[in-house]
Order: sequence, then C-alpha cells, then structure tokens
Amino acid sequence: MPIPPAIAVALVLLLLVALGAMWFQNVATEAARWRAHTLQVRLELSELRSDVLEISRAVRGYVASAREDWLEPGRQAQRSAAERLQRLQALTGDNALQQQRLQALEQRLHTLNALDEAVLRDAQQRGFRAAREHIASTSAPTELAAMKALLEALDAEELRLLHSRETAAQRNFDLAVAITALGSLLSLALVAWAGWGQQRSLRRLGATVRALEQAQDQLGAAHARLQGQAGQLAELNEALWRSIGDGEARQPASPSPQRLDDPDRLEALRRTQLMDTAPEEEFDRFTRLAALSLQVPLCLISLVDSRRQFFKSSFGLGGELAGTRELPVQASFCQFVVTAGEALVVEDAQRAPPPRYDGPVPAGVGAYLGVPLATPDGLVLGSFCVVDDKPRQWSAAERATLERIAQSVLAAIAVRMQLQVLERHVARRTAEVQLLAGAIKNSLNGVCIVNVQGRFTYVNDAYAYQFGYAKAEEVAGMALAEHCADPQTAATIVGELHAWGACRRELTARRRDGSRFEVLMDMYLAQDESERDVYVGTCMDITERKRAEQALRLSEERLRLALEAAHMGAYEVEGGTSRVQRIGSLYASLGLLREHDGRDFMQRVHPEDRHTLQASMAGLNPRQPGYSLEYRLRTPQGAWVWLADHAQARFSLDGTLLRQIGINMDVTARREAEAALKAALAEKEVLLQEVHHRVKNNLQVVSSLLQLQRRQLQDPAVQAAFTETEQRVRAMALVHQRLYQQNTLSALNFSDYLRTLADQLVRSFGAERRVRTALALQPLQLPVNAAVPLGLIVTELITNALKYAWGSTGEGELRIALAESTPPGPHQLVLEVRDDGTGLPPGLDPAQSKGLGMRLVTLLSRQIDATVENLDGPGTAWRLTVPLEAQPPQQPPTLPAAPSSAVA
Repeated sequence: MPIPPAIAVALVLLLLVALGAMWFQNVATEAARWRAHTLQVRLELSELRSDVLEISRAVRGYVASAREDWLEPGRQAQRSAAERLQRLQALTGDNALQQQRLQALEQRLHTLNALDEAVLRDAQQRGFRAAREHIASTSAPTELAAMKALLEALDAEELRLLHSRETAAQRNFDLAVAITALGSLLSLALVAWAGWGQQRSLRRLGATVRALEQAQDQLGAAHARLQGQAGQLAELNEALWRSIGDGEARQPASPSPQRLDDPDRLEALRRTQLMDTAPEEEFDRFTRLAALSLQVPLCLISLVDSRRQFFKSSFGLGGELAGTRELPVQASFCQFVVTAGEALVVEDAQRAPPPRYDGPVPAGVGAYLGVPLATPDGLVLGSFCVVDDKPRQWSAAERATLERIAQSVLAAIAVRMQLQVLERHVARRTAEVQLLAGAIKNSLNGVCIVNVQGRFTYVNDAYAYQFGYAKAEEVAGMALAEHCADPQTAATIVGELHAWGACRRELTARRRDGSRFEVLMDMYLAQDESERDVYVGTCMDITERKRAEQALRLSEERLRLALEAAHMGAYEVEGGTSRVQRIGSLYASLGLLREHDGRDFMQRVHPEDRHTLQASMAGLNPRQPGYSLEYRLRTPQGAWVWLADHAQARFSLDGTLLRQIGINMDVTARREAEAALKAALAEKEVLLQEVHHRVKNNLQVVSSLLQLQRRQLQDPAVQAAFTETEQRVRAMALVHQRLYQQNTLSALNFSDYLRTLADQLVRSFGAERRVRTALALQPLQLPVNAAVPLGLIVTELITNALKYAWGSTGEGELRIALAESTPPGPHQLVLEVRDDGTGLPPGLDPAQSKGLGMRLVTLLSRQIDATVENLDGPGTAWRLTVPLEAQPPQQPPTLPAAPSSAVA
C-alpha cells in the first residue's frame, strides 16, 4: 500500500525535526564543552598569574630576609609556570592570536627568570645589599606589568570567545525551538488531514509524537546543562568570596530588600576598597562585553552607598559624568536594584520610570536593565546595568546574559580583594622578617648559629662584642670550644643537644684577649633552609648577676648574724600557701620552727591580742600594705612574752597577696619598764596636782590675809596698794587652780585663763555694769613658766584700765586680743589690751614711769624676752609680742622696792 503524500510529507518534516534536535544536541554539547574549556583556560591563567607573582615575591623575600626558605616556593612556581604554559598552549592550539600571546608571555617569563637569576647571583657573589640595589634597577616591574597585561588579554579573549559561542548557541536554540514547533505543527496538521480513514497511520503518528517528545527532552537537557554551567560559576564566586572572608562555609543567601544605609551592606562595600578608585581594565572589559553582547550604547558597574552611586567602570558614558563618575543616589535607577535586592527591568523609562523615582528622567535614557551585584551573604554592593537610548523589551535571554556577566564581575571583585589581602600579608610578613632581623642584630644578648661540626655560621654584633671581637664576621668559622674556658664544655653541650634537643647551661667563657667571664648559654636543635641540623642559641653575660648573687648570699649571712646578735627574727609568708620561713635565734627560744605552714602560730597568740593580729593581717591591701603592732605569745614553758611585729606585704597588679615579710623583736623587758614608768608617772602626776592645789590654797590664804589687813586700814592709798597686791596674788593662784583642774600639768589653756582673769578683775572693781569686756582669744597652750609672767602683766594692764580709763563712774569697753602669728614670719604670741577711755596723760612716758605696775610690766616682759608697745588711741592700747621659741627663765619674778602708790 503506497504511503499517502500527506503522511510522507509529515514524516519528512518529523525527520527534519529529529535531525534538527540531534543537531542542536550536538551544538549544546559543544557549547558546554567550550564553556568547560574556557573555565579551565581561565583557571590556568589565574594560577599562572599567581605563579608569576610567587616567583617575584620569592626572590624579593629571599633578598630582603636572607632566608633561603623563600626560594623553594619560587622554584616550585617556576616549574609550575612552565607546565601551565604548555597546558595553555595545548588548550588554545586552534587560536593563532592566543598562541602568539602565549609565546610573548613565555618570552617575558624567560626574561623575568633571567632577571631573578641575575639577582640571586648578585646575592651569592656580592651580597644581599647589592642584590637589593640590583632589584631596584632592573626592569622586573615592567616585565611583570607586561605579563599582567598579556594575561588579562588572554582572559578577555577567552571571555569574548565564550560569549560569542553562547550567543550562537542561544540563537541556534531559538532556531531549533522554532523549527521544532513549526515542523511539529505542520506534521500534526498533515497527519490529522491524512488520518481520516487511515487507522494504521495513527500508530505512526504516535511514534512521531514520541520522537518529538524525545527531542524536547533533549532540548531540556541542553538547557539544564547551561543552567549547571551558571551554577558552577556561582559556586566559583562563592569560593572566592569565602577565601577573602573568615574562610567558613555558609549557606549562600539570595539578595533581599535592604536599606541604602544598612551598616552590614556599607561595611561589605567598604571592604572592597573600590569606591573613588581609578578605572581598571579588569572591570572595563565586562562593561564592553555586556554593551556589545546586548547591543546597547551604555553599560555601567555602579556601586551604591547611602548617598551616591559611583561608576567603577563605564562604557559609553560621556559628558560631565565621564569626569565625575558619580551621581546622587536620588537621581539613579540603581538604588532600586539595591533596595529591592532583585533585577530592575524598565522598558520605557520616559513614560514608565520606576514607581518610587521622583526626578526627571535624563535625556537619552529609553530603557534600563540592572541586576544586583550581591555577595554570597546576600549583601548588594550595587548594580550591573545596561541602558538603551530608546524603549526596549528586555528578553529573558538578555537578562540571563547580563546576570552571567555580573557573576564574572563579582568574581573579578573577589579576585581583586584576594590579591589585596595577599599583598598586605606579604607586606606584613616582610615587615615581620625585617623586624625580627633588626631585633636579632640589635639585641643586647648574643645570638649565634653553630653547625653540626661545632663551628659558628652566624653571630650578631652583641655576641661579637661580648667575646671581644670588633665585627661579627671575625667569629664566623671559629669553633665553639674556642669560646669556652674548658674545651670539654663544648662537647658536653653538643652531647646534650643530640640527646635532648636543647641545652641550658651556665659556664665560664673566654674572650679574645683570654679574660674570662660567666655566661648563660641557651641552645636548641633546629634545621636550616636545606634541612640540615644546626644549633641556634643565645648567650647572656651573667657576670654581674653572679656577683650580685654572691653579694646577696653575703648580705643574707650578714643579716642572719645581725639578727642573731640582736636576738631578733625575720620571717616571710607566701601569699598562696601561707607557708612561713623564719631566720634568727629569737624563734628558737620561742619554740617556733624555721619552716612551717603557720597554722598553729595563731593558737599561741594571747586570746586578747589574737583578734587584733588577725584583723591587721586581713586588712593588708595595696593601699595599706603594712602594719606594726605588739602582741603576747606563749612560750613552750607556758610564759607570755611580748613580741613587736613590723610587717610589709607585696601585691600583684590585680591585688593578690604575693608575700608578707616582717621582723619580730622580744619587747617584754621594754613593756615591763614602760609599765613601771607609767606607774611612777601617774604617782608623780598625783603629787604635782597636790602641789599645785596646795600652792593655790596657800596663795588663797595670802590673798585672804591681805584682804583682812586691808579692811583694818584707814588710809585709802595703803588700801589701794593692798588691793593691787591681792589681785596679783589671785592671778598667780588662778594659774595653779587651772593646772590642777586639768589633765596636763606642763601647759595651761591661756585663752580660758585670760577669760576668767578679766572677769575676776572687772568684778573686783565692781565695774561689771559699766565696763563691757570684748574678748578675741585664740585657743593656745602655754607653759607654766610663761603663763605666770604673762598673767601678771595682763593683770597690771587691766587694773590700770579699770582705775584710770573711765574714772570711777564712766562707762566704756575693754578689749583683749590673743593670737599666734602665722608663717612666714617668726613664731610669736601677740597680746593686745585696749580701752576706749581718756588715754595716757600728756607728756607721760610709760618707760620712765615710777609706778610699780609699769615697772612690773617692764621687768616681767624682759624675763620672757617680750616687747611691749604703746599703740595709738583712741584710749590706751598695749601690744605685747612674745617669741614662743624662747625659754623664759625658771626663777620667780623679783619684785622691786617701790612706793605704795602705783600710778601708771
């Protein structure tokens, strides 16, 4: 039965669809292979760049530190770089341009290796200083820059080829889908038209449908492979970002809505160190690639902070923005990519801008497509966007292309940050090596390296100086035994190093001139850069320490002998264990051990003194680190002795008690003598109080006798003389009365005495109603031999004021002031007696007065080295100045013979 034409045509169409599906499967497989090939080439280029940097860093590290362990990574990098070049040439064998670049790169690498080998030869032949100068003068930086440019050109070409192949694959995919759909539809139509009445052709149609479904499955598998490649790129980005973070693996987070001023986002942006930096070709190639791939006039890598967006890279940006490379954040579409955490698609910017955009849309902006540049933690740094100058409908394929290039941009940012971290690490390591070398060179302790043959390969300046050499180079090659006073000591040190790997020994060393000194040698077994055993050691001159230890032992012996001679004891208590160490013969007589835990000591302290001792010990602190007290202690015989304890404690910075040191002395004899002395003193005080009491009583009897005699007299002048004498006796009696009424017997409260004396004299004259007394008295203690003359002088001055200042009926004010002078002048007592009466008679000279009162004032003032001044009025004023340091005479005042009338 012949096949109907419609069925034949349908079969042909289905066959063509199947062939198209198989062809597209091959295309998709080829695209996946090229994508893997590009990824492998890019990884090889990245590793080659690291090897080139490692070669240069190794040579410079070796020259800077003089350590050969820097060279092995460089040699490995040279071998690895050569192998990577061969692999790259094999991978790019079908690309003549890439082959030319690889050949140029190989020549540059040979040139760089030759320059490094020349530097190493200079280091070995002329020294490291000449090698460093050679590095500064070579063209190595130029070669490195040229190699970096070649590597970037190779990488850009691979990206371009990948993009072109992916574009072709996408185009073929679209074509295959269209062909498959069209062919399927036509086939179905033909089969349906021809199937009327042809039951057998239905089965053939089912087979065709199954073939179509298989072709669709193959298309889906190709699409899944494309998605897998995108996932691999995302995983690569995640690994790169994790390498510049804390290194911990985290679950990747999708970008989410976030504020422009989010601290975490701003910190991530700051860590990139991309804001306000110059354009870099490494990023410009991505904007060019995106602009050419999507056929747009403008492409931007926009980084957005809280107030502006900065264009790290731009393609097609002109005018003023090309110079400033930034816009306020309010005038940008990119802000909405950050705040939304997802792509922003604007098909007609002039008519339908983003909903929250308030400003005018700039001319030339017709359509906008931006995808977030987000870290694996979901923090959006900015936007990778393209702008068309006319409205445009963005397809899903164009968005996917932009997202894939954005992943490459993030990878470039991560690589840049990783390189910066590596550069900082290299700089830190170089600085650490330089600091360590400087510390060893300038150390005050000697540092040396000795090989297994026992000869020095390196010493620093301090070691050479210790052993009497002018330069460290003079010691190189010498044997260790030459520096030991006993050559056998060197063999002992080497034996211990072989047995234990370390040796610490004090020994007697010998200088270049043959003199000897004591050193502390500390050595350990190590390996040099060639994994050969060497001995590294430090040498410290301990001659002075030895002398100090000898002096300390001698001082301790002297202290022990002194304590033994004085029958005293010294002790030390450890803060953590309370263990006590004692020295001195005193403790043997008390039955106390030289070393003890100190627990039973407190039980032997007298119960009445135990609490005081415990409180003093518990109260020790950094502010009050010591105490001094005396307490009773029971001897083994049961007797009680008095111990003086003077302790001082030492504390750590956190206030912990480290140790307590103190001395003890037996003060039993002194205590007994003090008790006897106190008893005798108390007895004498009672006797003195009794003497003062009897003197006061006798003076009171004399005063009473004078009063009785005065009452028997008829002559007023004689009565006045008796009255004055009676007042003087009362003034002296008042001193003795105050003395036996107070606790102290050697000094008198003179201000209180003056207050009582003035009141007593005013009352004796019956003038308490008409004379007001104004007292300004500073509290002051005066010895008895000064208080008695001063009391008599004040008595005479007050008596004269009451007799002559206001008459017998006048009223007025009597002022008495007592004060002690203040520094910086001499230490003096100033006493003033002033009245507001009529004053002295005209022409009267107090110094020439014949009256008994003024003569007493003059005489008594001389006895206590005082000066008497007559001050200006109103009234009569006297000032008496007494030096407090002067010791008044001990004999009582001598009263001169005078007429009975006392006219002042």
